[in-house]
Amino acid sequence: MVNSLGDQWLTFVRVGARLNQALERALSERHNLCVSAYDIMEVMWDEQDWIRSGELTARSSRSQPQVSRLLTQMVNADYVARKPSPGDGRGFQVRLTPAGLALFREATATVEGTLRAAADEDAAARELLTPSLPAVG
Repeated sequence: MVNSLGDQWLTFVRVGARLNQALERALSERHNLCVSAYDIMEVMWDEQDWIRSGELTARSSRSQPQVSRLLTQMVNADYVARKPSPGDGRGFQVRLTPAGLALFREATATVEGTLRAAADEDAAARELLTPSLPAVG
């Protein structure tokens, strides 16, 4: 088969789907989280302060309705704190609570372990996950 951009893209999509499935399974079994919730938590982790929900949507790979639904679930589980945005009666800001920070740390260890195992077992995943190093010389 010719190694066209289309072939490379399909390999990327297929490997990504396998990795996503493995992560969904591991996060759900160990932490009762989905990949989407982890994605949103990662943005809040990076921020380490209050962040507007719209900014959270823009910086995650999730849609606004999905972010809103997951934030509601995480607020109810006490993983996320929520408060009105100053100067904007309709908007709100969120951040991880201490329980959310602890859960994110644990989930990150699970994500790292799952990805390492996938890279050990699957050459295509290893190629996708291992950064290319420039040639020396």
